[in-house]
Amino acid sequence: MASKVGKISTIRKENNSSSLQTMEQSLMKKGLSRMPGTGVFKYPYKDLDGRYRTGLDPSASYIQRIQDKVERELEIERVTELKAKLERALNVDLSPNNIKFWNYGKATDLNASVKPVKLVDGDNFYNLNLPWDELTFSWLRVHPTIASSYEAWQRGEYPADTQFYVVDDEVENRVVYNKKQLINKAIVKFETMTPERKRKVARQLGLPVSEDTKEENVYNLVDNVLKQTEFKSGKHAGLDPIKVFLQYADMDGDLLHVKDLVKQAISHGVYKVKERGKVFEGEYELAVDEDALVKHLMDEENQKDLLMLESKLKTKKLAAV
Repeated sequence: MASKVGKISTIRKENNSSSLQTMEQSLMKKGLSRMPGTGVFKYPYKDLDGRYRTGLDPSASYIQRIQDKVERELEIERVTELKAKLERALNVDLSPNNIKFWNYGKATDLNASVKPVKLVDGDNFYNLNLPWDELTFSWLRVHPTIASSYEAWQRGEYPADTQFYVVDDEVENRVVYNKKQLINKAIVKFETMTPERKRKVARQLGLPVSEDTKEENVYNLVDNVLKQTEFKSGKHAGLDPIKVFLQYADMDGDLLHVKDLVKQAISHGVYKVKERGKVFEGEYELAVDEDALVKHLMDEENQKDLLMLESKLKTKKLAAV
């Protein structure tokens, strides 16, 4: 089995003082942050809601605050799997409200509870092939007094006096890898579509694509959207581009066709969207929103309305030539 290692390292700070030399400054000159042999003890952190920050809780507040939706979902999946794995290996309940496990002072069985950790100067290593080490690293890496990375500390996301940071290339690489995989799978799916379906999907994403738009331009527009973290504006603002794309990419052909007709009818002025998303033709209100209009046009009893829309749209396009 390949060795997997987690690492918590000391944040090295520069000695900017040129006057009075203190003990701390003398240690800095030697590349140290504290006296050799000394360390800082860490215990699992208890949040204000009474739950311990375990690094194994998919509903933890720090996970829900992750801005990137794909990254958040991947982290939820990762910690869910890790919690199940460690519970099997250690035969303990790793729920964040299990006080007898996470609070060492209240443990009834010291062999089945978390252990305090002494972080020393330099690098602190954890063998992630060993369940107890992996458990320890899981709660240390989300401890609020330990920076999630050196770059995060440099950006000011942690107090200036923070002493340690997480060196976790494996997790960071896995997040990047999984995100790239999702994007590449979406692009491959897009490449297999007919040119007509590509245009329809692109328009549903809110892109400025017409029947005259060259296929390579359609590809570039969609590719750019898929590589964004979220839609910045429009109907899908704030949503994950990959999820929205897949919703339309896997959509039934007839439904996508009707949605595309409605989208084009609005862009060509056949219909207008007014207050609260209501769809009008002239002064006549057709539907409370686009989805309601699509549902109406999908009904077999309303095929006459659908054919009429196709005719009106065709006329508008010819007039615009």
